[in-house]
Amino acid sequence: MSRKSISRTPSTGHDRVEWFDTKRRVHSARADDAASVADVRPEDMARRPGKWFGQDSSQGHYWCAGTQTSVWHESRMEFVSMMLFDHLFDIVAVVAQPMLLTFAAGRHHTPDYLIDTAQGERIVLDVHADDMTTEQDVELFELTRVLCERVGWRYELMDRISQVTHWNLEMMARYNHARYAPDDITRARILKLTRTNPTFGELRRALATPRPGEHLPAVFHLMWNRAIRFELERPFTDRTRLHAAA
Repeated sequence: MSRKSISRTPSTGHDRVEWFDTKRRVHSARADDAASVADVRPEDMARRPGKWFGQDSSQGHYWCAGTQTSVWHESRMEFVSMMLFDHLFDIVAVVAQPMLLTFAAGRHHTPDYLIDTAQGERIVLDVHADDMTTEQDVELFELTRVLCERVGWRYELMDRISQVTHWNLEMMARYNHARYAPDDITRARILKLTRTNPTFGELRRALATPRPGEHLPAVFHLMWNRAIRFELERPFTDRTRLHAAA
């Protein structure tokens, strides 16, 4: 076993999952059904991305609001994808490069992220730009999808994210920290006004005080947490329609 990654073991005729615990001891399970992977709990990266002279500066860490921890990303697209999933799901745990999947077909694959949600859903996420995807990549992603379907995990492949979506996520993410959360009275007032002022411009004006923009951080925080919804794929303006959660 390499200290940097889990060794690629030969195919055993079954799909398998291998992962590290906090002491980087290898654990393994057959991916036959939900019960067989019930104890899969990666606690360290199964693959350590390398660094080399002249590489771009896309590697780094994304601060995940759901877990209040920093999560590794290997590319700008991974960074934006993590931001998107942090917005869309109530994340309680996430591991980058979480496990090695060894397929009976003889292939192997390390997904980009394993995400656990507060609702008990487990999401395996791959991030790979469609214009860089080969036939071999497509085969790996399909093998991963089939494995996840068999064991009851959700599989997501992010192959494109629009610039507009990226901008909207960045706009909200500035206010994802709990320090921007309104108190219960202010939250109720903002949501009530959202129902009678259906565009951002109308809501902004309805919330105006002598202190310009006083309540906007709270509005964006509620948008980040999906208490106020809007069309993520459309440019955000004063005319953007908002929908308060029921």
